[in-house]
Amino acid sequence: MVNVLRQRRIRGITNINEIYRRAMQLVNDELRSLLGRSTYYGLVLEAIARGKKRFNEIREYITLRLNKYVAPGEIERVLNNLMKMNIISRVSHGEYEIVDPIVRMKFSQV
Repeated sequence: MVNVLRQRRIRGITNINEIYRRAMQLVNDELRSLLGRSTYYGLVLEAIARGKKRFNEIREYITLRLNKYVAPGEIERVLNNLMKMNIISRVSHGEYEIVDPIVRMKFSQV
């Protein structure tokens, strides 16, 4: 997914609150089906947005949130799918980041 605001332009809006609201609506629309597939997608994005950048940190965050064992393969599958969709990228030293700042903002506020 390319930057949502670049894909769909918001024209004629000068109120920053309205721009923010519309940007969040676009993100919600774009991610609705993805988030409906599995709880893990939203939790992985939330973990990364909240500073859990390494695989083990992400897995631990999700394990604590769900209060149950989460198989490493499940998290790896979700991370790989999110990278294929260009929602996240792997950066130096095995850390992950959310590509789009609006998506990052959305999941840091959950």
